[in-house]
Amino acid sequence: MTRPVRERATDRGCAGDEGRIALLSLGFALLAAVLVLVVVSASAVHLQRKRLYALADSAAAAAAGALDEGAYFTSGLDAGAVPLSDASVRAAAQEYVLTAGAGEVAGLRVAAGTGSPDGRTAVVVLSAVVVPPFAGLVPERFAGGVQLRASSRATARLEGFGAAAG
Repeated sequence: MTRPVRERATDRGCAGDEGRIALLSLGFALLAAVLVLVVVSASAVHLQRKRLYALADSAAAAAAGALDEGAYFTSGLDAGAVPLSDASVRAAAQEYVLTAGAGEVAGLRVAAGTGSPDGRTAVVVLSAVVVPPFAGLVPERFAGGVQLRASSRATARLEGFGAAAG
């Protein structure tokens, strides 16, 4: 006569496996939850970075039209570009950030490096500190947030304007 399955399993030493699959499942569920939290936090930081670059592009486009009146009245429109200065570019970028970018990215500010290196190109550098959604669960080094910087360049050209005026 054949012995029951339970007795055969006990003979082979498998009786001690009861409950281990629950522990293994719990471990995998915890690992999956941590992985989801990491991916969500990294995605949030990446999306804020993309917003910061979009704002930098828009602020540079707005600042490219920030005419430096002093340079315009002394030398006019030279080489078909709007004359710019560091002060006019910074003021236009700050105004744009205050009006358009106030709710986009928390802690947004116009950073050092914003200005006009050649008097024709507007360079806008923005910075922000982004705190991941699950900052309490990450190492303390990242709990304070991730520093993001974005820069963009723009030039306002006056094609055809100089020929019609001259």
